Amino acid sequence: MIWLLSCNANQVPISSPFNPFGMLSSAILDQDVCVRLTAVQAMDALLPQCEDAPSLLQSIVEPTAPALYQLVNECAEVESRSSCLDLLSNLICMQTGGSLTNEILNTIVAPLSSIWDNAIDQNLRLKRSVLTILSCIASFVGPESCSVLYPLVLPMIDESFAREENVFLVEEALKIWWVFLRLSRKYDSLLGKLFIHTVELSKDFDHLMILMRVTEHYIILGGATFLNDHATTIQSVLSHVVGEVRPRGTAYIFLVIEALLCSFPVEGGALLNSCGVLKTLIEACASSYFDDGKCDPDRVIVLYLAALARVSLSRPDTLQLPLKLPSGAVFGEEEFISLYTGKFQVAGNGAHGLLYQKLWALLLLSFYPPCQLASCCNTVLRKSKTIFNIFISVLKNVHPNGTNLLSYEVGCGDDEESIYIGEDFYDALLQGQRANDIVISTSLHEAVSTKLNSLPNELGQNYQEFCLAENDALRQLKEVILSVEG
Repeated sequence: MIWLLSCNANQVPISSPFNPFGMLSSAILDQDVCVRLTAVQAMDALLPQCEDAPSLLQSIVEPTAPALYQLVNECAEVESRSSCLDLLSNLICMQTGGSLTNEILNTIVAPLSSIWDNAIDQNLRLKRSVLTILSCIASFVGPESCSVLYPLVLPMIDESFAREENVFLVEEALKIWWVFLRLSRKYDSLLGKLFIHTVELSKDFDHLMILMRVTEHYIILGGATFLNDHATTIQSVLSHVVGEVRPRGTAYIFLVIEALLCSFPVEGGALLNSCGVLKTLIEACASSYFDDGKCDPDRVIVLYLAALARVSLSRPDTLQLPLKLPSGAVFGEEEFISLYTGKFQVAGNGAHGLLYQKLWALLLLSFYPPCQLASCCNTVLRKSKTIFNIFISVLKNVHPNGTNLLSYEVGCGDDEESIYIGEDFYDALLQGQRANDIVISTSLHEAVSTKLNSLPNELGQNYQEFCLAENDALRQLKEVILSVEG
């Protein structure tokens, strides 16, 4: 009978007078181990029909959890033990909208430490089930209570990364780490200690997506405290991955770089410079400018240019130009600026395109006098017609209050099902980051007006010549500024 239920689970009406779960819950308490294991299989097959019945699920968990642990202890085969733990994790994961008492939660959590410690040799795979159960419990109890599990969970995650025999646990450990991180409402140094493992993990690009999301979240959650504790680790991670992955991977890496440079413009730029990442970005941009046949696609170069623009805006002397390439070509300030004017239209692609175009405009504007870099100043003055048209385009398209400037983001992949955990709080963290973003907070029309007003004094007797050369573009720019102010 139980076996037939398992085979025909999708045809069994769980709301009928015949309650299959009541029978299966009783069967799991049977004397015969085979009967109990068949009941486990049948119950697992019936669970998908209970998604909209939280009260029924709750009534199943309370008597079933202790019986499943008892069955785990009595079974000798690892497959049978694993199936019992998998059923328990599925029962918890489907508790959305229901409620479990502290007593039953304690009943579920209490044996997990012993199961973990005794999972050796052929039973090692049980550790994966333990991590899955704890991840489900954390999601169920939510941000208010998940930190209570730290003393149990964090050593398990640490061990999963640190011990060679647990290499098969890395993916599951990354998932549960991500869950606990996203549920955190403040930075905790205990959770922060796990970050040291990212150095070794970053050498394996198979886990790049979730690793970059973890790193980004640490930066915006932990702020200066996290950066002070783990700056060296961040440098090691980025030096392993920047310039070494495909464009899709680069998009994830720039979640980290954007978070770093938006939250810490000066410190972030110094960090990237000291570990060689800035040099890697500049070399890639030079390769693109000279089109040497090995250059990255435009969508990658735009990201590199965005990072370099943010660094230059905060510390103009950070960028080490000119750069002499092995071919003998020199990538200097003029080539650097030409790349921004040449890639302006490409920078506008994507939801965050307008933000990047405004970033381009602010960078180019910063090179007008007064400017620390004389060679950059001379270059933008010569290219003013093109640059003024960039200013005009951005001023016309960006709302004065910046509401249509969307921050950089990467859509989640098919294998990132847990990305939405703690989404509301994550969005709040991003809003805090936006508040610190000078691209959003800076008024472009005021900045342009200030620079234009300073040109007569800065250029002196050359101002009239400049006005004659750029008469039409300058007139149009002034008209647009007046229309924005009006």
